[in-house]
Amino acid sequence: MLLNATTRRDVSGNVVGVIGVGQDITERKRVEVEKTRVAQELQTFIDTANAPIFGIDAKGLVNEWNNKAAEITGFAREEVMGQNLVEVYITDEFKSPVRDVFNNALRGKEEANFEFPLFTKDQKRVEVLLNATTRRDVKGQIVGVIGVGQDITERKQAELERARVAKELQTFIDTANAPIFGIDEWGQVNEWNNKAAEITGYSRDEVIGQNLVNVYITEEYRASVKEVLDNALKGREAANFEFPLFTKDQRRVDVLLNATTRRDTSGYVVGMIGVGQDITERKYAEEEKTRVAKELQTFIDTANAPIFGIDARGLVNEWNNKAAEITGFTSKEVLGRDLVQDFITEEFKASVKEVLDDALAGKEAANFEFPLYTKDKRRVDVLLNATTRRDVAGNSVGMIGVGQDITERKQVEIEKTRVARELQNFIDTANAPIFGIDAYGLVNEWNNMAVEITGFTRDEVMGQDLVQVYITEEFRASVKEVLDNALRGKEEANFEFPLFTKDQNRVEVLLNATTRRDVVGKVVGMIGVGQDITERKQAELERARVAQELQTFIDTANAPIFGIDAKGLVNEWNNMSAQV
Repeated sequence: MLLNATTRRDVSGNVVGVIGVGQDITERKRVEVEKTRVAQELQTFIDTANAPIFGIDAKGLVNEWNNKAAEITGFAREEVMGQNLVEVYITDEFKSPVRDVFNNALRGKEEANFEFPLFTKDQKRVEVLLNATTRRDVKGQIVGVIGVGQDITERKQAELERARVAKELQTFIDTANAPIFGIDEWGQVNEWNNKAAEITGYSRDEVIGQNLVNVYITEEYRASVKEVLDNALKGREAANFEFPLFTKDQRRVDVLLNATTRRDTSGYVVGMIGVGQDITERKYAEEEKTRVAKELQTFIDTANAPIFGIDARGLVNEWNNKAAEITGFTSKEVLGRDLVQDFITEEFKASVKEVLDDALAGKEAANFEFPLYTKDKRRVDVLLNATTRRDVAGNSVGMIGVGQDITERKQVEIEKTRVARELQNFIDTANAPIFGIDAYGLVNEWNNMAVEITGFTRDEVMGQDLVQVYITEEFRASVKEVLDNALRGKEEANFEFPLFTKDQNRVEVLLNATTRRDVVGKVVGMIGVGQDITERKQAELERARVAQELQTFIDTANAPIFGIDAKGLVNEWNNMSAQV
């Protein structure tokens, strides 16, 4: 009960009792207790709230500062109570907008989600998102502002990081060295980086908002390109999709594109972005490679030389027309068969396999001879270059050989060898002495008859200087001149010169000095077929002696001697004739 205790007096003014007018305040007391409890509960709620709560009075002085506010700023409640929030805890650059918000709230104009920075005790910046709510007394008079805040420092940093990443991503897209295209869910261009502009000639401003397929893809490719882009817009992405773009000047640019679905934060498809690769030159190079490969295959097939190839297992994978022609086996008959086992005879299998295995190991062979057997069992001799075949990574994948049919040449060489042997045999067994020198005058031919008439064996004279060793001083100059002339191509017939035998006897030789030449006509020496004229020379000397002796006898005879020729003319008239 709430009671007024009033004194009662009589007419004389003497106190005669007390009278009290009471009021039943049971419910009001309950309400006040409840209000106190609620206020206490509210204060506890404010103090323990998981969000920072700040309050200022009508003068802007702090009168609320809960535990969370203390925690995030480092300032205790006792340190801030009664301090001017704006002047003390807000930096100069933000004081004006924060003050305006609080002043508006003090005038009843509340603010929701107002961002402002608080600085902590250790000078770190804390970003706070605040509801500035007007505080009123029981009469409705504004007595301050209370704000329930949210520490958005990390969120702000995350937003700044997202903005930085987004800006960095946009810069990356714009400056990427690959064309990047993007479309929204309606197929309209919303990404077009610098490289895309460069390779097409269309600037970003020209294409943004345009329908990519309808405007920049030619009629023949629209359906296939649209299908891929529509699939990407449905979440079915495509990797390495080729499509052509046409440039501003109507050139075709081939692009290899990854069509990637673009989604918003909720996972809804909002478009497609594609990182492309300008493969125009590569496509051209591939076409050129195909052309060159085809040209090379045609060259191989039509080459005028047999060309064989095997894979890494020794199975035939190249067999050109010439190979078919000289062997009688068609390409279809030999492809996939073992070259060594099926087409080389037993005696040559090991040596041929060794060469081919070496080529497969990277050890190539030039001018390797091996025999192939034709369909009708004839032998064909082939001179082959065994060249390693490699893939683009440099791995050995087979061997290819460009051959030469040397069957006839081999026969010619065999014939030449036979003729050479026959000639050598003829020289060695000839019934006349045969001498030969090389370009330096050294003996390189000395047949059996030369051995017989001189007494010097072949081994003794080979490599010796013919003039210096076997010709006497008085004849060296003249003999050397004849031999030198022969070495210059000026041949001599019936040249006489003396050789001295092993036992120092003189042998007179009548020689034909013939120039020797190689296959290209270069002088490589001299060969001479001689005749031993020693006895003939002696007979000639004897006849000269007898004639001289007879002439002397006629001239000095003690009788006149006359002679006439067939015409009766005097041709002899000795001393006695003259005398008488």
